[in-house]
Amino acid sequence: METILQRLTDLDEVYDAILVGKDGLIVSGILHSEDEEVVGAMSAAAFGSITSFTEQISNGETSHVVIETKKGTIQMEAAGDLILIVTTTGKGNMGRVRLEMKKACAQLNELVTTGY
Repeated sequence: METILQRLTDLDEVYDAILVGKDGLIVSGILHSEDEEVVGAMSAAAFGSITSFTEQISNGETSHVVIETKKGTIQMEAAGDLILIVTTTGKGNMGRVRLEMKKACAQLNELVTTGY
């Protein structure tokens, strides 16, 4: 899992990459913050709320979330029972970041289902 996350953070646009359970517990991460547990818990709560919202308005299951800020973006993507959270500088190719996140989620899903 660390290798998959490291490949994401090797992208120029990506600053942090963490993998959390839907309960907010950190599974793995490369994070430039001391508040790793808080970030994990808040990310899972935000993703859960957005998922509830999209289901409530009958718009289907949430697969990818992008939050744009003044400093960059926070992107979240479901990876089975896990959530991949990536922070970016907001500069560069955001489409590439999303594509690499999709690849990473597919790999993470495979790792989880095969038991590593």
